[in-house]
Amino acid sequence: MSAIELSVIVLAWDQLHLTQACVESIRKNTVVPYELIVVDNGSAPEAAAYAAEVADIAILNPSNAGFAAGMNQGLGRASGQNVAFVNNDTKVPPGWAGRLLSNFSTPNVGLVVPAVTAAGNPVTVRTTPGHRVITLPPFGELPSGVVYVMRANLIRELGGWNETYPVASAEDLDLIFTVWTNDLDIVLDERVLVEHVSRGTVKVKLPDREQLYRDNLNRFLDRWTGNDEIVRIADCAPTAHAHNRKAGRAAALWLQRLIDERATSRQLRSELAELTLAKKGRFRR
Repeated sequence: MSAIELSVIVLAWDQLHLTQACVESIRKNTVVPYELIVVDNGSAPEAAAYAAEVADIAILNPSNAGFAAGMNQGLGRASGQNVAFVNNDTKVPPGWAGRLLSNFSTPNVGLVVPAVTAAGNPVTVRTTPGHRVITLPPFGELPSGVVYVMRANLIRELGGWNETYPVASAEDLDLIFTVWTNDLDIVLDERVLVEHVSRGTVKVKLPDREQLYRDNLNRFLDRWTGNDEIVRIADCAPTAHAHNRKAGRAAALWLQRLIDERATSRQLRSELAELTLAKKGRFRR
């Protein structure tokens, strides 16, 4: 029996039709030796039963443990040399795994992402597959956490996904900042285009998602603009880690200023609109 080259971890929370399409694409289009781990995060019985049936390893949570905790559960059961963290609202194309894994022939690559058809962040969004493999500028272009592929020993040394972010959102930002702080590259492989229903689960399952996004983003900004300790892997020199930690803090401060400016701009527009309506009301009288 071949050694498992890739552990594919799919996190699901209801939306059975999306999970089915995702799993079918993985089963059809993955040719490297792999295992499929499905973490069901408190779905209805039919969806949970599907996860138990189709996975090589199924983890069935009685309630939603959150994105980070669920992915960490899958990581804890993974036996592959590499790990793919996959949203259930995706469909992977033929040859996806081999192409993405080929990037690890470069030792300094810490995380690989494919192009996707849709995402809240446009950095990795494409309409057709390309030919380029792009090293993303550290703390500059931030890839959304739709499909992340990493060496299993690296993500474990980094401590896995940060579980301080409730349910979902911002834990992907935290992970990529941690990878960059450890002086590793993040690459976008345009040769692989993954179909993605952007926010296919959260739009249905999280009616208060906008507040959740704001709260988790504030958690992220507090952590990265402050003095929180960031794990350092053995292969990262202390001087490089310290330098990159400063760069991460500067990037987070810039992001915080941008968000504050946009919030101020929205408030001014709202006040101007209210003032305009009030004036129109007076003129009508």
